[in-house]
Amino acid sequence: MAGDLPLTDRLMPLPDAAERHSILIPASRDQVWHAIKHPDPTDIRLAKPLFALRDLASRLRNGHAQLDLPRFTTLAENPGHEIVDGVIGQWWRLGRAENVSSVTDLDGFLAFDRPGFAKATFSFLLDDAGDAGGGRIRLVTETRIQATSPEARRAFLRYWLLIRLGSGLVRRVMLSAIRARALKAPLRP
Repeated sequence: MAGDLPLTDRLMPLPDAAERHSILIPASRDQVWHAIKHPDPTDIRLAKPLFALRDLASRLRNGHAQLDLPRFTTLAENPGHEIVDGVIGQWWRLGRAENVSSVTDLDGFLAFDRPGFAKATFSFLLDDAGDAGGGRIRLVTETRIQATSPEARRAFLRYWLLIRLGSGLVRRVMLSAIRARALKAPLRP
C-alpha cells in the first residue's frame, strides 16, 4: 500500500458506493482537528427527522422500533490529518439487521468476509487550502461501502438509492457543525 495515499484509499480502494463532501474552514489545522475529536451530540440535530423516518419504517415493517443501529470503530488515524472509522452490518434490513460488534480493530475489519454484510468506512481528511500560513483547511468527509457478497451488494445498493440524499444531508450537517465549533473559540488545551 502506498504511504502517500489517504488512509481511506488504502482501506477500501474499490467501494461499491461512495459519497464525498467538503467544507472550507478558515481556522488552523489544530482547531479543526480538535473540533472533529470533540463532537457535540447536537451536531446532527437537523438530521434527527431522517433517523425518525428510518425508525418509522422499521415500526411499519417489523412492528417495533429501530434496534439495529451500528457502532463505529476507529480503524486508522493520522493525528491532525485523517481519521477513518468503520462499521459492518446489514443496514438495509430495517429492524432485522445483524451488526457485527465483534470486529473492533483494523485487522478484523479487513479480514471480515462473511457473506450477506457490508463494510463501511467514514473518514475525515484535513487538507491545507490557501496561504502558506495554514489559516484555511478544507475538511473532507467520505463514506465508502463495500458488500461481502453479490446478494448483499444488490440489497445495499437498493437501500442506498433510498437513503443517499439523506446520508449526504447528515454529512453536510456534520461538516457545518465542525466548522462552527472550530471557529467558535481558540483551541484550548
